[in-house]
Amino acid sequence: MAAVSHTEGLFSQVLQCPICLETLKRPKVLSCGHTYCVLCLQSHINSKLIDRGTPQARFSCPVCRADTTLPDPTVAAEKWAESFPVNSIVSSLLDMTENIPGKKLCDICLKWNRENVATSVCKDCNKFICTVCREHHDEIASPNNHNVFDLFINNKSTVAIPNLSSIEMCRRHPKEHLKFLCVDDNALCCNTCGFLEHRKCERVITIDDMIKTCNVGIKSKDVEANIRSMESHMNRLTSEVKKNADNIKNDKTSILQQIRSLRAEFNSKLQQLEGVLIDSLEGNHKTEELNLESQDARAQSLITAIKSDLTQFDLVLTHGSEIQKVIALHNMEKNQARYSEAISAFQEDIQDITFGLEVNKSLKDLMNALNGFGQIKVTRTKPHLPPCPMVPLSEKKISMVVGSSGSLLKDKKAKKISEFNVKIVGDNATCHISDVLTLHGKKRVLIDSGNMKIKVYGDNYNFLESMVLHGSPWNACILPDNSIAVTLPDKQTILIRTRLQCRGIAVLRNQIVITTYKNDHSVLILNMTGTEIRTIRPQNYESEKLLSPMSVKVNQDETVIYIAYNGGHKIAAYDASWNVLFTSTDQTLEYQFGFDTDRENNMYLCNYVSCKVVQLSADGKLIKTLITKDKQRQPLAVRFYRNMDKFVLTFGSCDVVEVYDMCD
Repeated sequence: MAAVSHTEGLFSQVLQCPICLETLKRPKVLSCGHTYCVLCLQSHINSKLIDRGTPQARFSCPVCRADTTLPDPTVAAEKWAESFPVNSIVSSLLDMTENIPGKKLCDICLKWNRENVATSVCKDCNKFICTVCREHHDEIASPNNHNVFDLFINNKSTVAIPNLSSIEMCRRHPKEHLKFLCVDDNALCCNTCGFLEHRKCERVITIDDMIKTCNVGIKSKDVEANIRSMESHMNRLTSEVKKNADNIKNDKTSILQQIRSLRAEFNSKLQQLEGVLIDSLEGNHKTEELNLESQDARAQSLITAIKSDLTQFDLVLTHGSEIQKVIALHNMEKNQARYSEAISAFQEDIQDITFGLEVNKSLKDLMNALNGFGQIKVTRTKPHLPPCPMVPLSEKKISMVVGSSGSLLKDKKAKKISEFNVKIVGDNATCHISDVLTLHGKKRVLIDSGNMKIKVYGDNYNFLESMVLHGSPWNACILPDNSIAVTLPDKQTILIRTRLQCRGIAVLRNQIVITTYKNDHSVLILNMTGTEIRTIRPQNYESEKLLSPMSVKVNQDETVIYIAYNGGHKIAAYDASWNVLFTSTDQTLEYQFGFDTDRENNMYLCNYVSCKVVQLSADGKLIKTLITKDKQRQPLAVRFYRNMDKFVLTFGSCDVVEVYDMCD
């Protein structure tokens, strides 16, 4: 076993509280996986709790900003932090660093309020035991062949085992073991979680089944490599921040020399103005320096969090059981996306900063008329940085090991189960439902371009309310703040003014993606304030016939973007960095209007002219006609219900929408 001093060095960052920066005391772990001293956590909750006194009471994690709810909002305020589970892995590491003769007490005796020095440890029970308790333990446990070791030989530590038991416990229900994976929601759950939150989900498997179907060793290496690349990327970004600090320091020195040179020449006249300018420089430098220090602190906090996760993950892989490894792997896979998003946000904030001095060229001639000495100019430009590491497209969620359609289209048929009339009082034209959204609470939002309205219906399409727009809407999407963005192609407008016509719309990692149809054959990327930040148009778009982008769809993991091109009878799939993954071409893909994907990433398109709904496999290699209608009902929009094999189909110039179920 490693020496205690080595263990302390190896786990020093894991054992540091992100709030007080001291060694963790009574470590409590949040649902996001970050750990804090119980007193530090209590203080943070006291100051940051939102919706205090309600079941929705929550606060943000100081490291990753994830919303965290109280395990039991009914407990007394002074017990909030206590209600979170202990991070037994960290507690075990703390025990390892403190594992010196005479310091560890017998865990069994402590239950009876006795304090006896531990002399042995049972690796199977994860308990320290004294000499007396060991005799009884050996009598009881010997049939089970427990591994019991002496703690010290010649006053030297011989064993230090991590307690990994907490990784098997549900963080929402700390007394229950994790037993299932809900494939629909990609969530590990205990019996209580399964009953309360996943009883209506269709695909729930046991963790034992996960162990049988998941190659933990191979996937662990891939996940660890991805996380380490993120750590490396963060180190590079930190170097960029430090380089900026050095640059502005050098700029400051250079400008001070310029200022003092000017002062020597015009000392009698400009002495007062010199002080003003230096103050301006110092103020700007201080502001930027504080900003950079803040950036560096953010970076270090995120790096520490990544290192902590990696250390704990390595620990589980080294000492944990298969079930513990699977659970740790699942948690680390989910952490990839969270860290990728945090790193992307951090990189977005980084700018190259330079200071410059603008001196009046006519200073000597106009000295008597000057009102100022000059000004400090702060220049910000985006540095040339490598792209933020993303979770590779080839990385499948653990849930995907239970089965994937690959290039196969399952032999399912679309069975019509109901239809609803969506014409309401006040409609002056035939409905033309060009898009459908599903809100929380199973409300349906219908985009009626025929009557220039947004209509809201209940789960059974009972009308609730509507809004009249000043233009004909086409597509819509739900923004991160739960508001709805609607495209108005003729107005070149969604929630904000756009440079080109806008047709399809989707949200990708807090950015808005819109298609422009024949207007420049491009895809525009906007931030949430409406500023255009990027234009996407493949280099050989004409020869590749990637023309007239109509519809856009982002998959649930935000790793793949699908664009339907009307001008070339094509579907193109892009990764999150807008590299083309594949294209699919077929004459049946002409006049594509509505577009959606199911939970297996098979694609569905509405061919308006031929009155067909076409189904494509997830890789775009296989195509088949799913539904054929007559000219009275030309398919316009198709939308799947969340985590269900059910979809709604709308039609051009038709007051009816139809609901279908995919069945064998």
